[in-house]
Amino acid sequence: MAVGKDVGYFPHYINARNDRKIRKARLQLGIEAYSIYFMTLEVLREQKDYRYPLQDLDILADDFGTTLKKVEVIIMNYGLFEVDLEEQFFSPAQKLALKRFDEIKEINRLKGQKSGKARRQKIQQQIMQLEEHTKLSHEDSIEPRFNTSSSAVELVSKKVSKEVNKKHTHTIDDWLNEYCLGKSPAYKADMMKRIHNQDPIAIRTYNDWYQAQIEQDLREEKQKKINTFDYTLLVGMRIGNKVIKRITDAGSTIHLFFEDGTDDYTQPKQDLYEWYQTNGGLYA
Repeated sequence: MAVGKDVGYFPHYINARNDRKIRKARLQLGIEAYSIYFMTLEVLREQKDYRYPLQDLDILADDFGTTLKKVEVIIMNYGLFEVDLEEQFFSPAQKLALKRFDEIKEINRLKGQKSGKARRQKIQQQIMQLEEHTKLSHEDSIEPRFNTSSSAVELVSKKVSKEVNKKHTHTIDDWLNEYCLGKSPAYKADMMKRIHNQDPIAIRTYNDWYQAQIEQDLREEKQKKINTFDYTLLVGMRIGNKVIKRITDAGSTIHLFFEDGTDDYTQPKQDLYEWYQTNGGLYA
């Protein structure tokens, strides 16, 4: 039972069998009506818009191992599903139950876009600050001098670092020390000169390095959240049709114990953490 960012989950309420429409279907088709209904919901959940074309009901019947007539009866006769103008059917109850899920998913997507855009703007701002400083340096001195201990790059780093997010304080000095590790002082001095001269390759190299540092920071921050997350918050939530009764921390995984007496010890912490961020509190 893999748990990821979107495992195609939808709520299965414990009293669903007592719904009037479902009971009527069970009276006429037996327990198979219940199976067809929920397998159909699973198929709908897999679709991008939770809809499925009526013309392909034969595919569903073959997949479910039942007859086309029985699938048609469940979909058309009990008010469990509705059909739109494009001849696609859907479950109003399922769409309503997933509304909050979709809202949270969209909010997280927009936050991710905003965060990525902000990081790209921060990097671009650094480059602009660097280019502005090198422009001023050329105006002050026709032949700027370079050395490995004190240089214009150090001044640039101080100026640029003021614009860096407090969580990410990677400077041009850091980049030079890493990029020139094991190289001669002359090589490092040459790189400083290329920065001053706004060499596009040098600037792009620094840009790529800085993005990599930010991505590493974000991975470490996320891992810290995963390691310190209170996984007891999962207790009472549903995964599929199972309710989590208790959990045990097993190192890199979480051992889940369900109310039906079964258990699962294969769930990585990262998957459960991400799943909770998307589904937390929705179907507890």
